[in-house]
Amino acid sequence: MRAMRFTGVGRALAEAEVAAPVPGRGEALIRVRAVGLCGSDLHILEGHTPTASTPLTLGHEIAGSLERLTGDAPRANEGDRVFVNPMVGCGTCRLCRVGDRALCPRKRILGIHLDGGLAEYVVAPLGNLWALPASMDFAAIAMIESASTAHRALRTAGVSAGEAVMVIGAGGLGIQAVRMAKAAGARVIAVDTDERKRALSVAAGADAALAPADGDIAERARAAGIEGDGMDAVLDCVGIPQTFALALEVLAPGGRAAVVGIGEQPLPLTPPAHFVRRGLQVGAVYGYTDEDIEGVIALAVSGRLDLSASVSATVPLGEVNRGLDMFASRTSPLTRVVVEV
Repeated sequence: MRAMRFTGVGRALAEAEVAAPVPGRGEALIRVRAVGLCGSDLHILEGHTPTASTPLTLGHEIAGSLERLTGDAPRANEGDRVFVNPMVGCGTCRLCRVGDRALCPRKRILGIHLDGGLAEYVVAPLGNLWALPASMDFAAIAMIESASTAHRALRTAGVSAGEAVMVIGAGGLGIQAVRMAKAAGARVIAVDTDERKRALSVAAGADAALAPADGDIAERARAAGIEGDGMDAVLDCVGIPQTFALALEVLAPGGRAAVVGIGEQPLPLTPPAHFVRRGLQVGAVYGYTDEDIEGVIALAVSGRLDLSASVSATVPLGEVNRGLDMFASRTSPLTRVVVEV
């Protein structure tokens, strides 16, 4: 089968002919149809995220058709269109038992530790598959992975109807968060340094989009119609000291912040007089649980979340390097690039 292989830092992915994977006990064979590209793929190519071995097939945002089962899959049957959760947990720890494979200390990830989806076929555990309606586009199904992380961020921040929510960073993940916060009935302010991304966030439903350099963000949020003592919740999709400081600054007493972005510098808290006496809460978000995947699927199937709106461009498998360049260049306001296999 054809596969796009990572062979070393700083090198373009190389097309290769490799043996098709054979599913073992408790696994399924999936014919890959679409794979989303994301920052994690770029981090691997740039040497920031190590892989378990080389060569390795990248790609962890996977949608495909279920070709063969080696047992009973709890949520899918042969022939179904499926989303593949790339987090392969140990299956026995406390976290795996509650569906939180992302935090399993012994997890392996398709496309990082195991061969991923930038190929014609991939294998995955039976419990990592979710069936989707035949009417749903494969590229949209591939977006479930990133949307599930945004869903977890909203749960971590406890977002509910009528609340004021700020989303800092209007990239692919932030745009998903904007859409789901609006679906939950929240009032949403997006913040980004890029004017084009601010425009995308408004198109996604944000009530207003602000630039950090434009002045007092809290005051501008009030001018945009967000009344009260501040934001009820903030999702920091960047995760650097400046954005974390902004998140704490704009929170109302009792407000909640969820940090999703992973920067390289420590994130300092504000002094106790501000942080403790205002009863602020901060939660960290990594990956997603089965509950989040099911929540995103329910929103998508009901029509309350348009996953296809996040797909900005598609490329064929043989042009994945062009897709990665598009995603990395930032010369256009791309949300996500999807590889069609």
